[in-house]
Amino acid sequence: MVRYFLIFMLSLISAGCFAVDDNKTRSSCSEISLNDLYSSYKIFGVVKYGGGLTTEASAKDRIGKEVVVERETFKVRDFVISNPSYELDCYPLPKEGEVSVNRWSNFYGFGSNRTSIKVLHVYDEDDGADEPSINLELVNGQIWEMYDGWIYKMKPL
Repeated sequence: MVRYFLIFMLSLISAGCFAVDDNKTRSSCSEISLNDLYSSYKIFGVVKYGGGLTTEASAKDRIGKEVVVERETFKVRDFVISNPSYELDCYPLPKEGEVSVNRWSNFYGFGSNRTSIKVLHVYDEDDGADEPSINLELVNGQIWEMYDGWIYKMKPL
């Protein structure tokens, strides 16, 4: 019994040695400007990607709702940030067999035809340097929010 426990513990320790920090692999998205993203958006579609407490009816009720991404204000659902900070990052697609620390929509089979994952990080002044309040994916001129098992797809108004 002790032998199995020892093997288990050594497995956990060695697994930690191979963990990859995605912060080291992200890069700035130089082809996109924040000025191009400042706008009001409208939710036009929702897609279920995983478990969560949000019902299908509640998710679909958000269709037609406005999301604001502006210099002075960020607003999604009932969540509002005054004077937000934004950061754009591009993450490489994982190679076959690799599992990324981040679970972007491509992990669940959505938006898999991209060459990189473009992410808009939204920070409140109280957020830590590497802990945004929300992450939004940029996909083919749309913004996607992954929230409680649903992908909310938005396009500019």
